[in-house]
Amino acid sequence: MRKTLFAMFAFAIIFACNDEKKKDDKMSDDKKENADKGSNITYPYKADYSNFSMGDPNHAKLVLDFIKMWEDNKLDDMKSLLADSVGVNFNDGGRFMGTSDSLISMGKQFRATMSAVKIRMDAFMPVHSNDKNEDYVLVWETDFITDKAGKTDSLVNHAYFQVKNNKIAFWGEYAQKNPPAAPNK
Repeated sequence: MRKTLFAMFAFAIIFACNDEKKKDDKMSDDKKENADKGSNITYPYKADYSNFSMGDPNHAKLVLDFIKMWEDNKLDDMKSLLADSVGVNFNDGGRFMGTSDSLISMGKQFRATMSAVKIRMDAFMPVHSNDKNEDYVLVWETDFITDKAGKTDSLVNHAYFQVKNNKIAFWGEYAQKNPPAAPNK
């Protein structure tokens, strides 16, 4: 009787160990399958940039400080946040490539046409391009601009800022006029 009990006990332990191994194998297979799901997708386009991870939050702080200086009309302070050579694709289709001094000078002339700027930050996100080893900050905002005559207009903006060596080296802007609010019913 003891031998039978011992054999049943040993069999139960062996079976339990085998069952655990099967569960572990099953879990490993599930993890592998889930990890492979993204890599089995075929997209209709190949992007120049396609592999991103979250970027450095300090880069977002740099860009938000830069935007705040624009809002507060402190353009001279902006120079310290810019690389020596800067590129910009403006939302009106204009382009700039030159020194930070030239950009600040041009920015002062443009900002002088406005009596006030108020920015509502909708979202921002620092990202790192793993495939290109580049850092960007993506920004979504709504700008409320009052001109010298007192007329206020608003734009919905999206911009991406490239950060190199903890300085803004390039940015591109996209904007549309903010549609008027729907009337309350």
